[in-house]
Amino acid sequence: MPRAFTATEKEAIRTKLMEAGRSCFLRFGMNKTTLDDLVKPAGIAKASFYLFFKSKEELFMELLIAEMPAMMDRLLEGSFGATDNTRDAIALLVKGIAEAVQVNEFARILLDNPSELQRLTASMDFNAVLQRVGSFYAPMVSKIVEAQGRGEIIPGDPQQILYSLGMIKMLALNRDKMPSELYDSMMDFVPEVLANGLSYRPQEVGAASSEHASHIVGEGSNE
Repeated sequence: MPRAFTATEKEAIRTKLMEAGRSCFLRFGMNKTTLDDLVKPAGIAKASFYLFFKSKEELFMELLIAEMPAMMDRLLEGSFGATDNTRDAIALLVKGIAEAVQVNEFARILLDNPSELQRLTASMDFNAVLQRVGSFYAPMVSKIVEAQGRGEIIPGDPQQILYSLGMIKMLALNRDKMPSELYDSMMDFVPEVLANGLSYRPQEVGAASSEHASHIVGEGSNE
């Protein structure tokens, strides 16, 4: 039976496990990383690992989640922070999401080894993950809400709109299964299609703003 640890010990051990996970996953991948690889640097027995994480996959997900705040800041700065044109900002955001998936070290592990992606997704509780990362998306959701208020983005649940933009990740994750020419053309095409479909042209903004206001009033009268 694993021995009990003090709060200070738990914090130190968790930090060491995260550091060992980062090093080993990047070096060996998730499948080839063993529990011994993870617990030895932390100075604990293998049974004690499960006091901190349910599995290697959960540790991997924790490391991936830890990357998200900085990633979200970069995406926001590279899209809505780079232009006042909402349509262009959406296109830049979609392209930025795809690029982030491809360059992030932990995402690359999944891209380079589909079996590891399958293993991770099979072990995930998607609702729990969404609850964990929801606050990271808040600044982007706010930008969408603001643009909706100006009549520049179609009405609808702003979180669903943001998640629809994130579907570009599926294209990035399947890059190796597609001819390079097709992939490159899709990466140019899809962001533009999403941006055009979710935003209004300048001449349409006035009418869209009135429609959005009517939509809000209608919702209020139904309550």
